[in-house]
Amino acid sequence: MENDTEKIQEKLAADMFLVASQFCTFVENISGFEEDQITDYLLKIFPLLYLKGNLLPLLEIEEEDVVCEQFVTEEEYELVYLSLKNKLEKIDFFQLYDVQIDELQTCSLCEFLADIYQELKDFVLLYSKHTHTSQIAAVFLCRVNFEQRWGANVTQLMSYLHKLTFDKKQNQDLEW
Repeated sequence: MENDTEKIQEKLAADMFLVASQFCTFVENISGFEEDQITDYLLKIFPLLYLKGNLLPLLEIEEEDVVCEQFVTEEEYELVYLSLKNKLEKIDFFQLYDVQIDELQTCSLCEFLADIYQELKDFVLLYSKHTHTSQIAAVFLCRVNFEQRWGANVTQLMSYLHKLTFDKKQNQDLEW
């Protein structure tokens, strides 16, 4: 019989799976949305992704239990990236201050989104195998990737999209 900690961990993983699935489905269908709809959706789902990623349990697993399958191929990544670029080309590039090198960097919104998509889609597909080993590995890898990459990317994109959205809104209000 499962203990309470295992039940909580399963619920947290299932919540992450749900939000990650929604994000991936949205990105896969990006061509059906306008730029404003895309930025609005991202500003709403990013906080959920960050919260769910941060709540994932820190699992201690044996190295042999880590199934490092990558499902998103380079070709699929490129198709996602080009689809995003087609929709968001006007707002693709933004400046980000890199504290490690003490200078501004030019970053690509579309590249960040494609990177986040790739890691979350790999999580979703591995978790979907419905074996104990694959689900544990999926949660473990998602948490590690959250800490090392996609969690920071989400916060950086939120800041950029927030400024973009609300500066535009403020300018529209001034035209009134």
